[in-house]
Amino acid sequence: MSKTWKVAGINFDHMHMGDLLRMVHEHPNAEIVGLCDEQPTRMHPSAENFSIPEDRVFTDYRACLEQTEPDFVILCPATAEHGEWTEKVAPYGVDVLVEKPFAGSLAEADRMIAAVGKTGKTLAINWPMRWQPSHVTAHRLLNEDLI
Repeated sequence: MSKTWKVAGINFDHMHMGDLLRMVHEHPNAEIVGLCDEQPTRMHPSAENFSIPEDRVFTDYRACLEQTEPDFVILCPATAEHGEWTEKVAPYGVDVLVEKPFAGSLAEADRMIAAVGKTGKTLAINWPMRWQPSHVTAHRLLNEDLI
């Protein structure tokens, strides 16, 4: 039997949240269990599009995480706040997907890695180009010390 992944979308600063939630909604083994943003109007289109009930729409990320108990969280804050939001969410022991770019600085990226690393969970960055065949090949060639 396949697991159904419980997913929460937190912080709608970046416009890609709707696209990412659509992919979750369309996936047969995933369920949107919560939405959260400090500005409720930014969540309204997604709540409506994906038929998210009011009791799963939050303005406090802590309440969202505690009440919905997601397996992973999609974070779409402004780039300058990626570190802050990753550090807020990581202690809840969830995998974290952050919208690109990774961070505003190397120091912030290091903080994000450390925050999630303490939990043993996965930190992923939504960078679709990662799956392009040319990028996969270049990565392989670098790892094989061929280039």
